[in-house]
Amino acid sequence: MALGFAEYFMSNHLNTDLRLYYCGRENCQPSHSYGPAMRDHYLLHYIVGGSGIFRTDDHQFSLNKGDSFCIAPNRPASYRADEQDPWVYYWIGFSGKPVADLLPDTSFVVQSSVHAPEESEQLNGKFESLMLKVSEVDDAASEAHIYGLLWQLLSMYSHNSESYRLSSSKEPSGHSKAAYVKAAVAFIKENYHRPLTVSLIARYVGLERSYFTKLFSSHVGISPYEFLQRFRLEKAALLLNGTLLPVQTIANSIGFEDVSHFGKSFTRHFGIPPTSYRRNMALNQTKS
Repeated sequence: MALGFAEYFMSNHLNTDLRLYYCGRENCQPSHSYGPAMRDHYLLHYIVGGSGIFRTDDHQFSLNKGDSFCIAPNRPASYRADEQDPWVYYWIGFSGKPVADLLPDTSFVVQSSVHAPEESEQLNGKFESLMLKVSEVDDAASEAHIYGLLWQLLSMYSHNSESYRLSSSKEPSGHSKAAYVKAAVAFIKENYHRPLTVSLIARYVGLERSYFTKLFSSHVGISPYEFLQRFRLEKAALLLNGTLLPVQTIANSIGFEDVSHFGKSFTRHFGIPPTSYRRNMALNQTKS
């Protein structure tokens, strides 16, 4: 469905507790923005391509394909498409008493990492099907089908509620800030061997990159990039000392694609090249 912009509105002839008001899809123009503004109902977006920024309260999120963001009723928010890679997204506006049992009462984002691959495909399909049905609705039976699709869609978000990156109406507390840093450190330690970037780590914990860097640095004493590099190099030292793996293999195993870059980084950190470090450690063990 290659659309520039399309939006459809519901007539709502059925008497239901859950109310769908409209749905749409847009291939956004570079830097296209909305808000700050608020609505009296939920407005949920699902990103199918590109990237952009979502802001709510004191939080900013960099979001990409597969991510979602939802604006809660009477909560101011704004969002802007990336200048180079503007996003493409679906949206639905809805309200009703049942929503309170399915979704939080604050604005939130859900990152693609919380969905299994098959769930992401289902989400895309359900948003597309819902929009198509709303564009064709002509009787009560069609409306009933639409609300069935909406229930299925919202239940998928409710299923992943424990993975919501919730926004707050206030600046995060000291405890919340520490939790973000703790999550980032755990993520680094579990994924240091992957091609990580600070932007990726910030996205994982649900914070804007520059804010995340300042927060991490203030708690840990070094930047997230430096923490990542130090952790990798300490792992390399253990492998040099405890295995006979080639230096190239060790470099690749800890997230360095370029062995020359690894060698320079290792020398800067330990004061000697990897091969010399291995040789010295072997001599020390022989003497002891």
